[in-house]
Amino acid sequence: MNDFESHDHQLRLRRSVVEPLAIACVIVVLVISGVVALANIRDLQENRLLVRHTNQVLSALREVESSVMDAESAQRGYLITADQAYLAPFRAAVINAESSLDLYAQLTRDNPREQRDGVELRQLVEERIAELEFVLAMQDEDGPEEARLAVATDVGKRTMNRIANKADQMRQSVADLLTEREQLASHSYQSGRTTSVLSTLIGLILVGGVLYLLQRNRRKAEHAAAVLSKTRERLQLALDAAEMGSWNIIPATRELIGDAQFERIFGFEPGQVTYQGAIDALHPDDRSRVEAAIAAAVRPVDPQPYASEYRIIRPDGSERWVLAKGAAHFTGTGTARILSSFDGTITDITQRKRQEERLRQSEQNALAASQSKSEFLANMSHEIRTPMAAILGYADVLLGHLRDPDNRNCVLVMKRNGQHLLELINDILDLSRIEAGRLDIDVEATSLPQLVADVQSLMHVRADQKNLPFHAEFEGSVPETIRTDATRLRQVLINLIGNAIKFTEEGRVTLAVSYDADERLVLFSVRDTGIGISPEQQQRLFQPFSQGDSSVTRSYGGSGLGLAISQRLVHILQGEVCLESQLGEGATFTVKLPIPATEDVHLIEPDLVSFTREDEEAPTQARALACRVLVVDDRRDVRHISQHFLEKAGAIVSTAEDGGEGVEAAVAARDSGSPFHLIVMDMQMPNVDGLQATAQLRSAGVQEPIIALTADAMKGDREKCLAGGCDDYLSKPIDHSKLVRMVAKYTQDVSLHELQHLRRARAAELRSTLPN
Repeated sequence: MNDFESHDHQLRLRRSVVEPLAIACVIVVLVISGVVALANIRDLQENRLLVRHTNQVLSALREVESSVMDAESAQRGYLITADQAYLAPFRAAVINAESSLDLYAQLTRDNPREQRDGVELRQLVEERIAELEFVLAMQDEDGPEEARLAVATDVGKRTMNRIANKADQMRQSVADLLTEREQLASHSYQSGRTTSVLSTLIGLILVGGVLYLLQRNRRKAEHAAAVLSKTRERLQLALDAAEMGSWNIIPATRELIGDAQFERIFGFEPGQVTYQGAIDALHPDDRSRVEAAIAAAVRPVDPQPYASEYRIIRPDGSERWVLAKGAAHFTGTGTARILSSFDGTITDITQRKRQEERLRQSEQNALAASQSKSEFLANMSHEIRTPMAAILGYADVLLGHLRDPDNRNCVLVMKRNGQHLLELINDILDLSRIEAGRLDIDVEATSLPQLVADVQSLMHVRADQKNLPFHAEFEGSVPETIRTDATRLRQVLINLIGNAIKFTEEGRVTLAVSYDADERLVLFSVRDTGIGISPEQQQRLFQPFSQGDSSVTRSYGGSGLGLAISQRLVHILQGEVCLESQLGEGATFTVKLPIPATEDVHLIEPDLVSFTREDEEAPTQARALACRVLVVDDRRDVRHISQHFLEKAGAIVSTAEDGGEGVEAAVAARDSGSPFHLIVMDMQMPNVDGLQATAQLRSAGVQEPIIALTADAMKGDREKCLAGGCDDYLSKPIDHSKLVRMVAKYTQDVSLHELQHLRRARAAELRSTLPN
């Protein structure tokens, strides 16, 4: 609910900012409009003053001109009537003319041009007045006739014309100025009126806009409040449906507010929720952890999200698991941040915890079952391989003594079926490893032509037994090397080709290898002309222990594991197996292996004939032994067979029935001065097993090479043996020729100093894999 409260707070904040801002804008516009209106009024007043001033100037000019004319009229009256009464108006007119000129000078003091015009007019007026006074004086001194003669001259008329012209010029100039000022006054008036109207309109618009905004914000606030209320209701319904409670802590008062679901989860009575009560309900084992989580969530600097699972003890004594999540809210910034509230939700997860416990128990049971299965497979492998080692070993012994072809054939049949049983065991173990995800894959650079040549060499023998043509071919250029597990890929190809040979009576079997450069895929296609596979049979073909149908099993045999193992191996190698087949027309199995985009591809066109298996280039020569060997195994048959072949190769062999006897025999031989040069140690024996015996020998200072024997049942047997102090590894049934070669290698080719160096290197590598 804090998100909604935050949203409501944002709306209130927005309204508190927008509304004053809008009002401020109205006030600013009105103030500006008022300022503009005042400026227009001031301009109007100034222009009106200037117009009045200009009118005063014009009036002064008219008064000057009128005064001069009045003076002339009074002079003429006096000259005609000689009446002294005309002298008074004359003097008054002269005085009025001078006053008008002074007024004009005062009014035009800020205008240099008009001042100059006024000076010129004053000179003309004074000149005309002087002429008038001169005539009056002549009247008094020389008589009327002389005065009238003086008046009759053109001097006075010319002066008056000059005064009139100058006055007209000045009136025109002032009239032009008056017109200009009247226009300015009119413009100021129009501008003021326009500004007033516009200001009023803008003010009305802005006031209307503000009122609209206020009304809209009010409606929005009401709508938001309604939406918030509905959302809170829906949120509360969702919380109730999810059985989640909400809580709010006010730090200032340490007050805890919880809803009804919170009360139900904690088992509180309605209205009885308190902060201390919730703290007291925490399970004692969880209290410190919860308090630490709360402290980390409410710290002002770098607060952490609060999410904690813990137990509570309800008032009735029952224990419940809860999940609490929350967030802290702060006021202020920086170091002045203060916790204002701490809000969140709480969920009863008791059922989930119980389910997790059941799943955990089921997982432990499954791991225990898997471990039991692994131990069972290991024991079964040991129990089957050990007698199989005796069967195949004694078959080899018989073959060395028998000369009669029938007898030899019987032994070969027995040996061949034993090897077939061994292959079945290996298939079951491989499938078990794959299903358990415990199959090792060793990816390395592999020569593709050499791999194909190896497979061709191996499968030619089986094809020849059925007189069936088989050959491998390369279709176009192929990569010279690919990164894969050569052993597992060879296993897949041998299985597919073996099936093709088994189910083909006539025709041929072909292994075709090609490269799709666009898709970066290496394709291995195994084609046969055998019985084919129907669509129904294809649906279950890759299932373990499944073949096309029961008639196939009766006619051709087999466990039905090969294709299942092959498909899973190819998947582990990041590839896929595709099948194309029609019943009665043969089948094509295609293995597609991708080449990573980061890997460079060097294409070649190989000649398959030039590639042969290294181990077939020359016959294996039996090596003669001249050493003392101790064979430790709890099975008498294994000891006897191993002793037989080692002594046949020239070794002196002693035996021991378990690890304890083996340790005693090895230490006694060393102390007597005739130590064993090599020890063959079975890993699975009663009393003291092979790993324990090896550890005791190394502790006793016996440094001679030890070869481990094991049933090879589970992943990591070889690494376990080498880490336990052994130097090499053989799996049962024992390949006795390989045993002889391995004994010869460690007693003739590898020195004790080299062995110790290899052991130290393995120990260092093992230590590097251990956690610090």
